[in-house]
Amino acid sequence: MESIIQMQKMMNFPTVFRQYLPWQQILITGSVFAHFLLKTTGSSATTASEIERSDKISLASRSSSPQLIAGADNFNPDLKLSPLREQIPIPSLPPPTQSAPSPGANSGSVEDIGVKPAPVGVPFVVLEGLQPNIRNDWNNSGQVNRTIESTAIFRLNNGDSLRDSKAERLLFTTGYNTYEQPGTNTVTNIPIGVDWETKIDSLKVHSGVGVDISSGSTTPNFNLKVDYPLTTGLTVSADLQQGAYKFNAKTIENKISALRYGPSIFWQIDKDTSLFSSLKLGNYSDNNQETQSFSRIERKFGEFSIAGNLFTWNYQNSTDKGYFAPPDFLVYTGEFAWEGSVIRDVLNCRISASVGGQNVNATSSDAGGYQTKCTAKLSPNFEADLGYSFSNVKTNVPINSNANSQSVIGQIRVKF
Repeated sequence: MESIIQMQKMMNFPTVFRQYLPWQQILITGSVFAHFLLKTTGSSATTASEIERSDKISLASRSSSPQLIAGADNFNPDLKLSPLREQIPIPSLPPPTQSAPSPGANSGSVEDIGVKPAPVGVPFVVLEGLQPNIRNDWNNSGQVNRTIESTAIFRLNNGDSLRDSKAERLLFTTGYNTYEQPGTNTVTNIPIGVDWETKIDSLKVHSGVGVDISSGSTTPNFNLKVDYPLTTGLTVSADLQQGAYKFNAKTIENKISALRYGPSIFWQIDKDTSLFSSLKLGNYSDNNQETQSFSRIERKFGEFSIAGNLFTWNYQNSTDKGYFAPPDFLVYTGEFAWEGSVIRDVLNCRISASVGGQNVNATSSDAGGYQTKCTAKLSPNFEADLGYSFSNVKTNVPINSNANSQSVIGQIRVKF
């Protein structure tokens, strides 16, 4: 469900690692994989914010939801990975490899390995921004996931001959989350994470490590994401994530964790047409396995757009551990959206509605939802988002129950 809500809310779109080398190389090694119709952080498939604007900080790889980039109720219209900094809120699949060769050890001086000290008088670490995030996901089965997390972004002025110093950052994230569910005690969760992102020639790398401190348990997590432009407008990505599956209170109580990985591709066919497609595989701590795929094609007509979304999700085994694990799940929707300026240079909003069908365990029904999100730019250094989404995509447990999932998200971005 997190995958669907967070992989997050891609309809909105709604969704879950590293070796100790020298600290700046620590996260370049790993398996490849490129937050699925499953939505974003601690829910099950939920909403997803714009994936990128060059002026926004990339936080895609750290999400408290167990969801991937795609989630059936998270089809996100602004799925542009071109500048490739995604922010994906997904309703809760713990959002989730082509490894880059790790640089060999070099015992020489800093200059010998191509790293140049920061210029005299320039701080090595500079606080670049703060990004508080608030999200509330709930459904008609009584499940409520609330996440309050904040990220501090630091720019590193260490530049060298390979890395782009403007793209070198450290991100520190923590927060306080709660998960409520009928028949289960409320679970609290405190995530603590450190992420590093850089750009090596045309290759963008985002990696991180952290820990989830929950009621009665502590679970380590790690992530690695790489993006590479094959040509103008065509970018491939690989993503790898390991961590607690924060789908709901029961999965946390049962100490379910998941390893998720897979590739994705974004193609800006022309200035108004784009295609996004991803494949995610997952291995769970209870020996379950999942496969999910998501594809979205979008065409813009000025301030309006239409899109088609296709999402599949399959688990090897059914489960009684509390999470949504359909043996076969198919969601297809058509989407119509408007996005434009309400108050010029101050308030921008997007409204979308989708309609289609879904098939769970050979049972078909209608699928659809609507979403809205507004961004207020109060100054060049201060922006705030507020969004709401509704979906009837089935992500409840038991699977055959009627679905009714809603999410409210808020985010503030402060630059220094």
